[in-house]
Amino acid sequence: MIVKMKRMTLFVRQAGRRQALEALRSLGVVHLECVKQAQEADMDGVSAGLEQVARAISVIGQYKSVVSNPERHNAPTERQKRVESILSLNEQLKADESELEKVCQHLDWYKPWNGFDPGDIKNLSISGVDINLYELNELEYRQVEGRDDIHVISRDKGRVYCARINCQPGEDLPFKSIALPDTGFDALCRRQAFLEKRIAGLNTSLQLETAALKPLQEYQAVLDKQYRFLRALHGMEQEESFAYIQGYVPQDRCREFIDFARANHAGYLLEEPDNPDDAPTLIRNPEWIDIINPVFQFMNTVPGYAEYDISAWFLLFFSLFFAMLIGDAGYGVIFLSATFIIRRCFKNVAAQPFFLMYVLSTATIIWGAATGTWFGSEAIARLPFLSPLVIRSISTFAADNQNLMIFICFTIGIAHLTLAHVLVALRYLNSLKVLAEIGWILVLWALYFIAAMLVIGRAMPAWTYGLLLIGSLLLLAFSEPQRNIFKAMAASLTNIPLKIVSSFADIVSYLRLFAVGYASVVLAGTFNNITASIGFHSIPAGLASAGILFIGHLLNIVLGFMAVIVHGIRLNMLEFSGQMGMGWSGKEYTPFKE
Repeated sequence: MIVKMKRMTLFVRQAGRRQALEALRSLGVVHLECVKQAQEADMDGVSAGLEQVARAISVIGQYKSVVSNPERHNAPTERQKRVESILSLNEQLKADESELEKVCQHLDWYKPWNGFDPGDIKNLSISGVDINLYELNELEYRQVEGRDDIHVISRDKGRVYCARINCQPGEDLPFKSIALPDTGFDALCRRQAFLEKRIAGLNTSLQLETAALKPLQEYQAVLDKQYRFLRALHGMEQEESFAYIQGYVPQDRCREFIDFARANHAGYLLEEPDNPDDAPTLIRNPEWIDIINPVFQFMNTVPGYAEYDISAWFLLFFSLFFAMLIGDAGYGVIFLSATFIIRRCFKNVAAQPFFLMYVLSTATIIWGAATGTWFGSEAIARLPFLSPLVIRSISTFAADNQNLMIFICFTIGIAHLTLAHVLVALRYLNSLKVLAEIGWILVLWALYFIAAMLVIGRAMPAWTYGLLLIGSLLLLAFSEPQRNIFKAMAASLTNIPLKIVSSFADIVSYLRLFAVGYASVVLAGTFNNITASIGFHSIPAGLASAGILFIGHLLNIVLGFMAVIVHGIRLNMLEFSGQMGMGWSGKEYTPFKE
């Protein structure tokens, strides 16, 4: 759930504001919001140092470590010198790489001319021998072909590279000669070799600097701590004898904050947030719900403070969507086994992603077993110990159950969207807006019956249009409740019809659960059939069949994961959350702490 916040204002003596902030940081419960913007001049160069060390870490992070014993640096001055050294090496590396690129471009110019020194041509010109270079197309070359003073150097892709050697003043050619470069071919080759050698040395030096990666990361943490403290310190508003700062405190930790304020002889004010959009979002759930957090972190989404925490419902429906989109119990067994093995190898890594994969893999196995889908093979599903698990009415290989599967998808969709409006209605129990949410539920069910009738020809209840009419009237009257009900209906008339059409599209969009899952089965079956046609009657055939099976099912798994990201997350983040009016515009609660 989203934890309630109190807006905090802390008043301290001007002379004691640094000590008060240090104590506040030790408390670690306040999400600070500076009253004024700290100026760069106030930051004592910390922000510049933080930016430098981040760049240095980024530079050496590109190299594979070849040092078995990482270095330890305790003195900040020593770490700063190391940062400057890394950045200097990287700056020289970039400059050399840029110059090398230009040298290579100049060398490319020489390729059709077989390499020469422009100085030699200039010396011959002083002696009375003029040499001019030309790049001609075939048509232009025919105009001068056969002349004694024209010498072809090379030809390439319809271009003729030639030189005119003239010892006596003569008629100029009707073509523009090529200007000679300033640097000769041999000099460029020497410069290229020098730059390549120096670049290799710089790369080696930077690779050795990977030994300092951990100390630099520790130094970055120290600078970051200093930066956040100085930003808070100089973000305080100052009066003649006191200063104050504002922020937010979780409601269940206000007692700790009050005790802190009294112990530090500070004044304080705790009140309800003026603007909920400004308050940070702190979500606190049981551990079994928190396993869905990696998905939210992957999407980089945080609900607004005044919005809803849908973590539990997201976990429930995302597990179902994952199972239906992957759809194969065999793949589920692979996921479960791989997760178990990886977890054993990386015991110190955060556990949430692994437990999430345990849940998703188990859901996939249950759904795949119920539909009889094991690596897209009907023969496997018929094995004696697997066939009793199959529910015939939803079996993947049944020829006449597609309409039922589509209807199940629509039913999942209406349950999902109805739940969204029930959650909103619970918030508006003491408001007329609860009638609008009831209206939405009636409209959605009417659209559900209409969609089933249009898509799969299912009989529509006679009272469907009555639901639609009553629900629409409730929407028009109470979406924007006013004293004058006709004004309220007029205000809602501009957007309610479009929202109804959009809701119909939302229900139909759940059809993707069937379509993608079915496509996965077809693709797996196709690769199985190709393998069966090749057989395993010989070693080459067996190797080819095994390769096709591996690549085919690996491709199917990759496409399945892409489908989960595109469709499984979408149905929760857009269709479900959209019905609740969520914008995912929140900012995460980040307390000022050590």
